[in-house]
Amino acid sequence: MSDDGYKVISVEDDPKLLQEALDQASEDEGVVVSVLWQPSREVTVGGVTKQASSGYTIIVDFGLEQPDSHH
Repeated sequence: MSDDGYKVISVEDDPKLLQEALDQASEDEGVVVSVLWQPSREVTVGGVTKQASSGYTIIVDFGLEQPDSHH
C-alpha cells in the first residue's frame, strides 16, 4: 500500500472476519499496532443515542517498516 500513516478498521464480532481483516492488512504491508474488542453498548453522538454492536477495532500503521522475519 502506498499511503503512509495509520488506518482504523472496524470489524464485526466474528473471529473469521477478524482473521480476514488482519490477513488483508498484512497483504497491504501494514503493521498491526493494536486490536481492541468492545462489547455491545449505547453510544451518543450529537445528542442521538444508538446501540452499537460488539466488534473489533484494528489500528494498522502503513508507515512502519516490516519486522525482520529472520529474528
